[in-house]
Amino acid sequence: MSKQKKINLGGLQGTGKGNIDRKSSAFQQLKEAILQHSGQQEESEKVSNQLLSLRFQMMQYLESDAPSEVKPAGYFLEKYLEVLAIKKKTLARYLGYKESNLSAILKGKRSINKDLAIKLRGIFQLDPELWLNKQSKNTLIEVARKNKAQYQHYSLQGLLNEG
Repeated sequence: MSKQKKINLGGLQGTGKGNIDRKSSAFQQLKEAILQHSGQQEESEKVSNQLLSLRFQMMQYLESDAPSEVKPAGYFLEKYLEVLAIKKKTLARYLGYKESNLSAILKGKRSINKDLAIKLRGIFQLDPELWLNKQSKNTLIEVARKNKAQYQHYSLQGLLNEG
């Protein structure tokens, strides 16, 4: 039995096509128009769009079932700092953290705790749950991957068989 490709019937912009042909002239024209428009934006608009993009990336990461790459919550925090051109030591000082502790958070060696998540809400206007859920998701992924064989045999059917 051959595998059938699933196609989004609505497709991209109602075309019925589910894939983007990045080599097509239409895609190249769209790309050029976007680049031209972005070149005309004020710097504040560019920063605002980059921050919005980061927020969407965080939400998309949380919604994905099994991300191919586990990104520590600090990864996104570091991206926020880059977009806003804020130095890590400036943020550490502002938060009352040692620079080494903040660096450990950014590298994923330490977790974002409740206190930091609340402080980040005030700074970046992001729900603290977003940071904490990201942290929890990463922990669950890591534990499940490390102990995959151990967790594979748990199922509802297995439980019902016990009774």
